[in-house]
Amino acid sequence: MEEATHIPSIVEQEQMVTLMCICPDCPSWIECGEKGGFCFETIEKSRCINEEKGCICPSCPVANSMGLEYMYYCTRGSEKEHTKNFRSGT
Repeated sequence: MEEATHIPSIVEQEQMVTLMCICPDCPSWIECGEKGGFCFETIEKSRCINEEKGCICPSCPVANSMGLEYMYYCTRGSEKEHTKNFRSGT
């Protein structure tokens, strides 16, 4: 008999993202109690980071495993937000 495949809940996915996240190593990072994982669509962009001082998103294991292609998720929002803004021209 085949075992059922476990599909992680959104909460479990967020936990995996924040565990793999390398945001705290980024030049733009500001320590203010946030966990990072800004690339994940249910995690909003940073309330603290306002200045883009460099971006390590392209080397992030989260971004790589999810096939993400943008940068500065901390200030510009998730991949979904990037795509929406790109299509609207903002």
